[in-house]
Amino acid sequence: MHVISESVKTVMDEDPLRPLVLGGDHSISYPVVRAVSEKLGGPVDILHLDAHPDIYDCFEGNTYSHASSFARIMEGGYARRLLQVGLRSITKEGREQGKRFGVEQYEMRTFSRDREKLENLKLGEGVKGVYVSVDVDCLDPAFAPGVSHIEPGGLSFRDVLNILQNLQGDVVAGDVVEFNPQRDTVDGMTAMVAAKLVRELSAKISK
Repeated sequence: MHVISESVKTVMDEDPLRPLVLGGDHSISYPVVRAVSEKLGGPVDILHLDAHPDIYDCFEGNTYSHASSFARIMEGGYARRLLQVGLRSITKEGREQGKRFGVEQYEMRTFSRDREKLENLKLGEGVKGVYVSVDVDCLDPAFAPGVSHIEPGGLSFRDVLNILQNLQGDVVAGDVVEFNPQRDTVDGMTAMVAAKLVRELSAKISK
């Protein structure tokens, strides 16, 4: 994680470059966000698209696991607001941790009600910018089956595009994580979807 943080800072030294990091699992978000926040000199707002909250204090004895990255981010004070969108696999602890850190958690069971708000987000005012973290499993497996933790009932690709393209804010960095090529279709369907997400995020960051 130290290597990841230092590498991100090296990229940010080359103004106007901004980091877009490809996973790997979601554990990488912690060292990336830490580096971005430290380099910019303050917290960011985070838009986190995922089927899971990844905010558990510890998972399988590892406090730096893929399921704990956002707990470490919030504890470190690296984010002011954390919006989690696409959730559909969350435990009591996940909700309690969300309340502890003041996380805005949007579950898929209420997405039809929340859609208008989520497709017109305005983030980053009063902080150092916006960080966007996209776990490919935020998408319904009909669109992206090549992930390690398949959770039916997710976002459509168009839902994700609407959220990203309509997002108002200075996107200073981001990541796309959790694509698993061993679980993908023979024609690489999820790889193409992940590549499209990278393109969309690149365009958002370059603005």
